[in-house]
Amino acid sequence: MTTKLFYEYPVLTSCAARVISCEPAEGGFNIVLDRTVIFPEGGGQPADRGAVGGANVLDAQEKDGVVYHLCDKPLEAGSEAEVRLDFERRLDHSEQHTGEHILSGLAYKLFGAKNVGFHMAADYCTIDLDTYLGEDELALLEREANEAVRRDLPVTSENMDHERLAGITIRKKSEIVSDDIRVVYIGGGEIDSCTCCGTHCGSTGEVGYIRIGDSQKYKGGTRLWFSCGGRAVREANALLRSVTALARSYSTSREELPAAVRKQSEELSQAKRELKSRTQALCDMIAEANGDELAIEHAVGFSANDVKMLSETLISKHAKAALVFGSCGGQVFYRAARADGVKAPMNELIKAVNGLVCGKGGGSPAFAQGSAAGPLDPDTLETLRAFAVKWYNGGK
Repeated sequence: MTTKLFYEYPVLTSCAARVISCEPAEGGFNIVLDRTVIFPEGGGQPADRGAVGGANVLDAQEKDGVVYHLCDKPLEAGSEAEVRLDFERRLDHSEQHTGEHILSGLAYKLFGAKNVGFHMAADYCTIDLDTYLGEDELALLEREANEAVRRDLPVTSENMDHERLAGITIRKKSEIVSDDIRVVYIGGGEIDSCTCCGTHCGSTGEVGYIRIGDSQKYKGGTRLWFSCGGRAVREANALLRSVTALARSYSTSREELPAAVRKQSEELSQAKRELKSRTQALCDMIAEANGDELAIEHAVGFSANDVKMLSETLISKHAKAALVFGSCGGQVFYRAARADGVKAPMNELIKAVNGLVCGKGGGSPAFAQGSAAGPLDPDTLETLRAFAVKWYNGGK
C-alpha cells in the first residue's frame, strides 16, 4: 500500500519517500514509493505530474491501493528520493473538480438533474446531466454556483466502510464495495455530497469563479462545458478581448455588437437575394442568345452555384444538353446537364473534361460537375468546345 499524502495533507507539494520497486514499463519505468504527494488518475481527474528524484513523472495509476509512478528514468529500489508535485497542474485540477461538485450538486437540488458523466481534459471539462436544461436554467445554475463560491463554504471529506455508506443519504454513491470509501461534502452537504477519490480545494471560495461556457442536448439530457478558477478567468478574458476587437471592427460598443451583427446579417441576406435575382436574369439573357442544341458557355465570375443555375436555365429554355464553365476565385467550375429524352451520358463527358483540364469531378448520366485550378485559357476552351460537340453528336 502507498500512503497517499495528497488526502492527509492536500497543500503538501513535496515529501521524502523510499523507492519500494522500479520495473520497466511501456513508455518508461513504473516506480512504487512508500508514500507520495502525486495523485493517480481517478474519478474523472487526470493524474498529477511532478518528479521523483531525478526522474520526471509522466503518469500515475493506482491498483489495489498501490500508486505506480510512470517515470522517464529508473531509480534504485531501496533508495530515498524527494517527490515534487507540479502544483499549478494540481491546483487547476482541484479547482475544476470542486467546481464540478458544486455544479452537479446544485443541478440535482434545483432541477433534479443527475450527473451521469464527467470528463476533465487539459483545455475543457464537461458534465452530462440526465435532464435537459435550457438557457434560463443554466443561467440560474451558474448564478447559484458562484453564490456558493462567494459564501466560501468548507469542503470536507470522510472515509467509511460500505456498510456505513449504505446507511447514509448522499447525491451519488460509488458502486465499489470497499471498507475505505471517501465521501466529499460541499458546505456540509448543503451544496453537494458524494463519493469521490479526486483532489479538491479547501473551501468553495478557493474555486474563485465558475463559468458555464456552452451546452447542448445529449442523449435526452444536457452536456455542459464549464471551467473554474484560473482556467475560467483566462477563458473569460480571452472572450472579452475577442468581443472587444469584433466590436471595434463594427465601430460599435460591446453592448451594441449583437444588434450590429444582426443588421449586417440581414443586409447580407438581402444582398444575396438581389445577387441571385440578377444572376438569374443574366442566365436568362445568355440562354436567349444561345440557340444551340448543345449549349456551351464560359461565364467569367460565375461560382459553382452560378454554373448550376446557368446550366439549368439553358436546359429549361431550349437546349437538349449544356456544358457550362465558370471562372471564379482562381478556380474553374464546370457542369454538364441534359434534357429528358437525351441519351448522351453527362458523367462520361465530365470524365473527359477532367482529363483535359486536370480537374476532379463526377456525377450521373443526367448531370455531372467538377472543378480545376484556373484560369481557363481560350485555346483550352476551344479544344473543350470542339471535343464536346463531336462527343455529343456521336452519342445521340
